[in-house]
Amino acid sequence: MTETVELRNKPELIFILNTNEFNIFDASDLKNNGTYSYTEIKSAELNPERTNWLISILSVIVDFLTGSGNGGKFKTKANLILKTEKRNLKIWLNDADYGKAEKITELINKNKTYTQQQP
Repeated sequence: MTETVELRNKPELIFILNTNEFNIFDASDLKNNGTYSYTEIKSAELNPERTNWLISILSVIVDFLTGSGNGGKFKTKANLILKTEKRNLKIWLNDADYGKAEKITELINKNKTYTQQQP
């Protein structure tokens, strides 16, 4: 079973899902690139784009006090977080296909076989 899923064209963000592992090619953040085994994945978490209300309110207050005209809505961009024993990967999904990202998250969580090792 090999499935290639392209989430974004420019800069490229591609997942290649195999039976026991998956590959990530993220042209916007090269430290995410690599091959990851499903056994090392603790969890895959998809976070949608959200308005950061605290920053938005603070920017409106500052704008009101200074009259600078910079106030507005500030958003936290959508991202996919892959947690492993050694590190957490945060893959930003700017201009990516969110539906495909949901599918990848489900497949990774379904295939992950991480087990906590007891000393």
